[in-house]
Amino acid sequence: MGVLYDAGSACAAEVAAAARCCDAELFLVVDRASEHVRARLPVLTRRFALCDITGLAARDAARAVSEFVPDGLLTFSEHRMEMTSAIAAAIGIPYWHSPAVAGRLVDKLQQRRAFAEAGLDDLPFAPVADAADLDAALDAVGLPAVLKPRRGAGGRLVQRLDTVSGARAAVAACADAAPGTDLLVEALLPGDPEAAGAQWGDYVSVETAVHRRECQPLCVTGKFPLAAPFRERGSFVPHTLDAPLAERAETLAEAAIGALDISDGIVHTQLKLTAEGPRLVEVNGRLGSLVGDVVRRGSGFDMVAAAMRLALGLPVPDAPRFDEVTYQYSLLPPVLGAAHAPAAGPPDLSARLDGLRHLPGVDLAVLLDAPAPPGLQDLAAARLGRLQGRTADHAELTRLATAIDELCGPVLGAV
Repeated sequence: MGVLYDAGSACAAEVAAAARCCDAELFLVVDRASEHVRARLPVLTRRFALCDITGLAARDAARAVSEFVPDGLLTFSEHRMEMTSAIAAAIGIPYWHSPAVAGRLVDKLQQRRAFAEAGLDDLPFAPVADAADLDAALDAVGLPAVLKPRRGAGGRLVQRLDTVSGARAAVAACADAAPGTDLLVEALLPGDPEAAGAQWGDYVSVETAVHRRECQPLCVTGKFPLAAPFRERGSFVPHTLDAPLAERAETLAEAAIGALDISDGIVHTQLKLTAEGPRLVEVNGRLGSLVGDVVRRGSGFDMVAAAMRLALGLPVPDAPRFDEVTYQYSLLPPVLGAAHAPAAGPPDLSARLDGLRHLPGVDLAVLLDAPAPPGLQDLAAARLGRLQGRTADHAELTRLATAIDELCGPVLGAV
């Protein structure tokens, strides 16, 4: 089994453990152009067989990969899905997504068009290639709206648009942060704070195993409220939706999978919870970030191993079952101002670390090296630290989240 390795939803150790679970002989396909890969190359070289495709076009990369005689290919990185698909197609070995499907999965504009054509969603949207397209896009979509890159993950460069002048500033900021990035404007979906509960995020993700076009819902993942502009604070399982709403979410996720013609794989579908019910945000054709960790700690179910089974053409025999609540919670740097400019300097949480570790329900509290204040391009991924653990129920998790905010709020400010 070959895994195209890069920054994504599973680390190398998780991939190795999954391969052992599936009794699969593993090698990693690496591209040293990736900063993530370069930083980990000394460890990867010692622990794994590596196929180096640095600087190779898809055909030459396929030739290099074929020398390992793989029985399947897989990636947990959004940025490597198209290359994985191209290599698999050239060799004639299994990968979840054909090149056409992979193209739809990494392009949010193609997804929106597919959802509209299937009658799944009538959300107004319009592409924005440059500032000249903006006025026409706003006429078609209206305000408030959301500006996002057509390609990208983790909320990178996503901004809320409330005024025409603010929209122009947002497009200019994206052009400065990531020149040449194609953008998409979508109507803002108003969330229903009562759908999951007022203390939780107004969105969820649905994790689905797809085997030969048969969809098997694995779980619905709950979320903490977003921080401005659209930064994820963390996830937890099980969710807090009532049974009919959870079923509607799973049904919509399955319909979206069909609209994109996904035949196999672990699929991570993000849904907004509105007063009219769940609405589609986007579909990711791979395991969602941090979802595998939260699910594994809460149920013992290995989502990475499930992904590997599907990549080998095998079904997933069961689904997670949760007896307690497990979570992962991110400590985010504050931002200032309507344009979400970064704060003047990184806050220091080290004095509060001991207090975080002694909060009931915290199993692990880790602070990261304080980075320089992140710019717009890096804001979505910026983290000051993370907490993980478990609680007996959602009421205890509510009290824990409140305690974290009370402890860290004086340092982080309003996020």
